[in-house]
Amino acid sequence: MNKIILHDKKENISLAELYERYSPDIFKYSFSILKNNEEAKDAVQEVFVRYAKNESSFKQDCSYKTWLLIIARNYCFNRIKNKNFRNEEIEDDVFIESYSPDYDMQISLKDALMKLPEEYNELIYLKEYEGFSYKEIAEITNLSLENVKIKLFRARQELRKILKGDN
Repeated sequence: MNKIILHDKKENISLAELYERYSPDIFKYSFSILKNNEEAKDAVQEVFVRYAKNESSFKQDCSYKTWLLIIARNYCFNRIKNKNFRNEEIEDDVFIESYSPDYDMQISLKDALMKLPEEYNELIYLKEYEGFSYKEIAEITNLSLENVKIKLFRARQELRKILKGDN
């Protein structure tokens, strides 16, 4: 696996180094879509298999990370479309030990994000958690730059409503 050399405009990167650099990001992004630990791990593996098979088609008009996340996004959404896919359910008793009456009146950011439509959740994740620019998000999601800006604005408005309890 280390014999495959990937050519970057600045450096040569082995597939193993590429995996080491970006697999945590791909895992987090895949998990944000699939909401399942094992499925996200499978996604990471599948992304690099697909990358290795199609490395010659990488034209370097975006970064390696962006291209790998595009592959991850396509894989994850195709996986969700598969009727055998199921999200993991979190059991209520997991939270019993940390129960506090104050938590009854508040909603966590994580819970609020889970209430957002899938598309809004993805856009918020890419912008706020991964720090991608609007242009990079447009490349990853195959949306126009203006559409990304509008949808992120709407996603933030919706998130604000949910956190205030207006939803």
